[in-house]
Amino acid sequence: MHRVKRLKTALLLGIVALSSAGCAERTPTSVDPDLLPSGPTTVELRIPWQEFGSNLHVFGGYGSVHLIGSGLLARSYRDVLDARTLVRFSSLPTSATVTDSTGTSRTDTLLILRGGRFVAFLDSASSVAGGPVTLELGALRQAWDASTATWTAAVDTGGKATPWKEPGAGPVARLTTAVWDPAKGDSVVFSLDSATTAVFRDTTALSRSVLLGMVTRGARLAVRSVALRSTVVPSVHRDTIIDVSATQEAMTFIYTPAPPAPGSGLRVGGAPAWRTTMDLAVPARIDGPPSLCAAAGCPLQLTHDRVNYAALVLSTRRTDAGFEPADSLGLEVRAVHDPSALPKSPLGPPLVGGFGKMLGPDLFWGAEGTAVEIPITGFVTAILKGDSVGGFPPPRSLALLSAIEPSSLAFASFFGPGTPKAPVLRLIVTVGRSVELP
Repeated sequence: MHRVKRLKTALLLGIVALSSAGCAERTPTSVDPDLLPSGPTTVELRIPWQEFGSNLHVFGGYGSVHLIGSGLLARSYRDVLDARTLVRFSSLPTSATVTDSTGTSRTDTLLILRGGRFVAFLDSASSVAGGPVTLELGALRQAWDASTATWTAAVDTGGKATPWKEPGAGPVARLTTAVWDPAKGDSVVFSLDSATTAVFRDTTALSRSVLLGMVTRGARLAVRSVALRSTVVPSVHRDTIIDVSATQEAMTFIYTPAPPAPGSGLRVGGAPAWRTTMDLAVPARIDGPPSLCAAAGCPLQLTHDRVNYAALVLSTRRTDAGFEPADSLGLEVRAVHDPSALPKSPLGPPLVGGFGKMLGPDLFWGAEGTAVEIPITGFVTAILKGDSVGGFPPPRSLALLSAIEPSSLAFASFFGPGTPKAPVLRLIVTVGRSVELP
């Protein structure tokens, strides 16, 4: 009896032992967390300029001031900048449709001129003035071209420049002055007597051009639009006063000094506009940081599917005195399709939607070194994938430019190569741990 019990016990232990041995051979399917690789590892890489960037250039001269479609006024602004606005009108109407005493509409060509007014509408949000400022209105004495006029040239077309008799659109015959108080509204009115207003009825273009300038020093005003109106009395209704308006034919502004090229820095915006271009070399292999090497081994092949996010990181610097932005600036980035054709190379579509990366004006006034991050994930992954564009290799050059070009005289400035705040390429990379089976 005791021998039977010992035999059953031995058989049972043998079965348990065989069962345990079978489980040991199936360990790859075990739920033991120590036997499976951990989750993917995500790291941030900050690649310095010298390891990814080259051929940085700043080009100027894109567009012209008159394309902005508005004016600018300044006198010794920031002890540097002077600016004046030039306007040309059609002649003031000498007739108007009025209703006579019988109720019939008729064209009255015997209007009695009583005077007029020139009105400037200002953009107070984009202007810098500490209080009331005095403005002046003058008559220009020389023909000028709105698309090419500068502080020194009245006309600069066909490779031949016609200078102003005096720099700054002079000499100017002063007509009148007016005071604008920013606390009382966004417009300023210049009253004109009948003799002065009659000049604007002249059909010759020269007599219908005016210069709007600044008398007060230290301010900068943005002019949105202007209007020229005359007050007349119909001959058929002497007790009635009506207004007639001239049509604006051209408007631009001229300024001095022209800002010098930025040297090693980056510049975007201005009028004419500045652009910055650069070449990017995205590293094919990376060696670090330690957490990445521990997860996937180093050096690691950098493939497009491992890059979650890519951005160009710029550091702001103070913009040249007199050219600081007074309003937000949209910074746009585009691929350069033919770097050999710069500065006139065709560009790709915007890589940042909307009006680009919006930059507040305060970034370029005070403390320097604020990081501005411009997403370029699609551009970087296309390089890593090697996708062709129209049968050509993917672009490797970028252009930074104003979203609206030109949009204002002001421009944005950033530190360039050779400085502690040089551009950086930021990458967010995710890799999974390698799995090895016995």
